Amino acid sequence: MKVLHILSELQFSGAELMLYTASGRLNNAGLQTTVLATGENEGIFAKYLKEPGWQIAHIPLRKNLDFFKKLYRFIKINGFDVVHVHTEGSFIYIATIARLAGAKKILGHIHNNFLFDEYLTKRRRFHHKLADKLLGVQFISIGDSVEKTERDIYNTKTTLVHNWIDVNKFSEEKLPHLAADNTIELRFITVGKCLAEKRHIDVLKLVKHLDDKGIACRHIQIGSGPLEAEERKWADDNGIMHMVNFISSTNEVEKYLAASNFFLMPSTFEGVSIACLEAMAAGLFCFVNDAPGLNNLIQDGKSGFVGDFLDTATIADRILQICKDPESYSSMTQQAKQYVFDKHSVNNIDQIIAIYNQ
Repeated sequence: MKVLHILSELQFSGAELMLYTASGRLNNAGLQTTVLATGENEGIFAKYLKEPGWQIAHIPLRKNLDFFKKLYRFIKINGFDVVHVHTEGSFIYIATIARLAGAKKILGHIHNNFLFDEYLTKRRRFHHKLADKLLGVQFISIGDSVEKTERDIYNTKTTLVHNWIDVNKFSEEKLPHLAADNTIELRFITVGKCLAEKRHIDVLKLVKHLDDKGIACRHIQIGSGPLEAEERKWADDNGIMHMVNFISSTNEVEKYLAASNFFLMPSTFEGVSIACLEAMAAGLFCFVNDAPGLNNLIQDGKSGFVGDFLDTATIADRILQICKDPESYSSMTQQAKQYVFDKHSVNNIDQIIAIYNQ
């Protein structure tokens, strides 16, 4: 069976990481996998997706006839049985081309909680109805909150397949790093693209707040994107550059997680964050924003903390409080770890393979 995955620019993002993690199982299932990048550039993660022997193609998305002709020819010539669309932009047009080019099955994989204004909501609802009724698209949601958003806002029925990670990659038991007084050291880490909705500067403000109070901490920020230079400048302008280690990209995130105690995610919305799942599996204490896709992943006070990252002082106080209570820290991180092992292992890819074979 020949399967085409359509993504944007190939980056260290959720869909790409999940495909990479599941590559062995996909190959063992006899699937011939091709990944099509439709971003302006092929992307830095392309080299990793070539490792399993997959074909990588690149057709930059343009909203013109030439792009759709190229896409049609590519699908038609290669004779893909399944076209698995992971992108949101121009979805209905890509799905239409896939159907016209002869794809037997088309999947729309919804990787986020999409909360749009009234006009875009109505348009997306209409496009999904067309995709369902006319094109026979089967939609997949990545988590409970995404399934609910699609059902309640867009009237879209989805098959729920929970995001997955390689839990064994992060499962090595580790104790929190302790200071001389046996309190837990403040070693923060944030992982994600440098985008407005990720709100990385909220974490930098937290570091600044603690520094102003004379409390030592260090922070690792992993991610690149449009706001990376602005975030670096903010840290420099506010005198905390020596406390922050900016890393644009890495395929060894587990190494940096092992050097940290607290995973912080101030995003305004997520689907089901792969970065947060990895931190939970690695035994870090996760403090996430009270936002869709995060507030159902972490149970406040049971498997981590959920709060408003705009309230820097309260976030700081809660972190300092848990630092003095290693027993509660360990109890909550163990609960978070078990949640990931039970619900988000790579075994979930078997559901996708079953859908391909239906």
